[in-house]
Amino acid sequence: MKKKLYTHDILYFRGLLCCLFLIFLTSCVYAQRPHARKPVQRQDSTMMAPQLDSLQLDSLLRAARNPKKISPNAVEKIVYYSAADSTVNDLQNRYTYLFGDAMVKYEDMELYADYIEIDFRNNELYASGVIDSSGKLKGNPVFKQGEEEYKAREIKYNFTTHKGKISHVITTEDEGYIHGEQVKKMGDNEAFIKNGKYTTCDLENPHYEISFTKAKIIQHDKIVIGPAYLSFTGVPTPLALPFGFFPLEKTRRSGLVMPSIGESSSLGFYLQDLGFYFGINDNIDLLLSADIYTRGSWAIKAQTDYVYRYKCQGQAKVAFSQTYLGEKLIDSTYYHSNDFKIFWNHQQDIKSHPTTRFNAHIDIVSSNYSKYNMTSTNDYLSNQYTSSVNVSTSANDIFFVDATLSYSQNTSTKAINMKLPDISMSVIQFYPFRKKNKVGSLKWYDNISMKWTSQFTGQLDTYDSLFFQPTTWNEMNVGMMHTIPLTIPIKIAKLINWNTTATLTERWYLQNYTRDMTVEYDDDVAYGVVNRQFHRGFNALHDLHVSSNLTTKIYLMYTFKKGALYALRHVVTPVLNFTYQPAFNKSSLDKYYDPIQGQYVEYSRYDGAIFGSGTRNTQALVQLSFGNNIEIKVRSKRDTITGFKKIALFDNLNVGMNYNIAADSLNWSKLTVSGRSTLFRQLYLTFNFVFDPYIINENGVRCNITEWKANHRLFRLSSTDFSIALNWRIDQNTFKKKKNDSNNSTPQNNSAHARLPWSFTFNYTFTYGLADNIYYYRMQDTLLYNHNMVHTINVVGDFYVTKKWKLGFTTGYDFVQKDFSYTSIDVYRDMHCWEMAFSWIPFGYRKGWSFTINVKANVLKNVMKFNKHNDFRDNL
Repeated sequence: MKKKLYTHDILYFRGLLCCLFLIFLTSCVYAQRPHARKPVQRQDSTMMAPQLDSLQLDSLLRAARNPKKISPNAVEKIVYYSAADSTVNDLQNRYTYLFGDAMVKYEDMELYADYIEIDFRNNELYASGVIDSSGKLKGNPVFKQGEEEYKAREIKYNFTTHKGKISHVITTEDEGYIHGEQVKKMGDNEAFIKNGKYTTCDLENPHYEISFTKAKIIQHDKIVIGPAYLSFTGVPTPLALPFGFFPLEKTRRSGLVMPSIGESSSLGFYLQDLGFYFGINDNIDLLLSADIYTRGSWAIKAQTDYVYRYKCQGQAKVAFSQTYLGEKLIDSTYYHSNDFKIFWNHQQDIKSHPTTRFNAHIDIVSSNYSKYNMTSTNDYLSNQYTSSVNVSTSANDIFFVDATLSYSQNTSTKAINMKLPDISMSVIQFYPFRKKNKVGSLKWYDNISMKWTSQFTGQLDTYDSLFFQPTTWNEMNVGMMHTIPLTIPIKIAKLINWNTTATLTERWYLQNYTRDMTVEYDDDVAYGVVNRQFHRGFNALHDLHVSSNLTTKIYLMYTFKKGALYALRHVVTPVLNFTYQPAFNKSSLDKYYDPIQGQYVEYSRYDGAIFGSGTRNTQALVQLSFGNNIEIKVRSKRDTITGFKKIALFDNLNVGMNYNIAADSLNWSKLTVSGRSTLFRQLYLTFNFVFDPYIINENGVRCNITEWKANHRLFRLSSTDFSIALNWRIDQNTFKKKKNDSNNSTPQNNSAHARLPWSFTFNYTFTYGLADNIYYYRMQDTLLYNHNMVHTINVVGDFYVTKKWKLGFTTGYDFVQKDFSYTSIDVYRDMHCWEMAFSWIPFGYRKGWSFTINVKANVLKNVMKFNKHNDFRDNL
């Protein structure tokens, strides 16, 4: 039952109820507190209520008729209360007693217990548990007010002062739990504790605790404790503190960042990541940290994270380090390295602006940064770093501008490629002959479309040692390209597509290169060296490309009446294409003399330019190609709906060749056969075969003599690329049989037989390539090929041995290099409120091990931990 007591009606209800009791001669039962007083025994209903004389009755009735005359100590809000068993009211003493799953609510306060006593005279609550028939205490009080929650044995609380006294309390503060024998709650935000303990373990008897004699709690601010010591399962340790401080702020706050302490035989003792965190505001923060080594090495780092709702978010990192290895007086062992890292990732919210976008990803490191500094495994295994800053905008969704600054580096080869900047401009595709708001079907000329794009790029290719040299920047390649395509699509008999495209391309460069060759000697062996000379100046190249092609699709189906194979489906896409490109750029050709070969070598002054050197010779190509898609349908007993299963044999199988009408020799191109297939949904097969109809001479140069004429065969294998890739992941659900229960469609999960999670990922790569090369010679009618091969396997495993023990590993093998790749073994143990981790790298540059045991909760994770490891830099 639930009742409401209004402040102006309390006396009125009291007098009215007394009158009713006198009329019906009902009884009133009195109760006592079960712990503060003698045990309560609910009275029999046959007991008579106390008799009131006429003067007492008149005073009660007058008080009920004058609700304005109320006590100043009366409650000001509505009190809600209920009980599952019974509710007893003592009207004379103004007490209410609640039995069995009792509940009281007042403003933002809630109290739950098996026994609650309400004193309306003093505006106080008392709650406790009760002893059941087995002698156990049950239904202990749970007190809630706002975000606070207390679990205790006894609670006494005052409505008006919001003060209370709690015994044997357990409450939650942030990620921790506070236990106290006696707690005095002072108002809404403060509390004092006597003989308590702080822990992050959620058990009633925690695995560990910081025991203290007294403490003060300021809600959402801090906990200050007096003399304290560390205990494990109730056993005290000699680890003690005169006082302690635990922050409870849920907003950003500034503070000291505790370092990791370690030792390296190469660098000495060290403090790693010692720093200070600045919680600037709700949008941005800053972390300054440093690494200090006793043998002179050091590093400084800065990191900031920022988030602006509906605008952007990102992270920026800057680090600089100096590493000293060996003894300075011994030249052979001493080494000094200056390294840096710059990282910035910025993402603009799509809601911030309707047309303009700004995104950035910058990741620049020195070549030895990951070698001499603590970095992640991914950073250590990566040698290619890319950076880009992009700004894009549009005008009325018609004109588009995109500007990008890009930077790419390889820490192994130390090569750097930079585009500063890369700007592209374009207009939306438009139809010059199509009328606006045209009604009816479109004519063929209505689909004629045009478009315009322009791209401006400044490109720099160099090495990190030459990056800041003035001559490197003076020879930056700068160019601009304009493209205007005209497209005419025509449909013939709804079966054949006829597409014609004419593209005008204009290339502008601010540099060109001339060449010459000098002869040098090595052990009396002469060889030629080609030298390039850089020249500044405006240069323009023009190109016209006209292409017209006919294409359609042919569907073939073969069915089989017997056997597992039911049907074979073959889709053929023939393409007949004609391409014409006039030679507008013959003036860009030049020659240099090769004294070794005794002949002139032709080249273009724009070879290696940003947008290419343009067409040197007139081309009139007739190309025929066939695209193929092959699928089969097999009978399957697993498919109960259709009884069939589709399997793709070749996702794409292309065969193509062209003939150059305008060429004076070597008219036929090479025949290309390429394809892609997916087997068993996990195995990916790709191949590319190139066949040449012409022979090559002893220098590896194609001659205008066909293979049929010289060797009575149509083609010669010129090059091939063949690759197999397997990406297969299996887990605890992979081999589980699917059971269909027609009577019950809802699966039943039996937790007693639940499988522990595990997974294995297999990555297998095999790539093999062959190519004839001009540096290989035909010897005794045998052609030597330049070949390359990649053959690797990688396995990643992650599984639980038990519910608490987890094992993971990463390993691989390179069959070409005949060596293992990066290998690590990781062991994890969940210890309820603690965790343990062990990692071992058995070989390689990062060979070593580490062992860590720490508290799970973030509030103590970096303070209460033990770490022991072998520094990988000791392997230097």
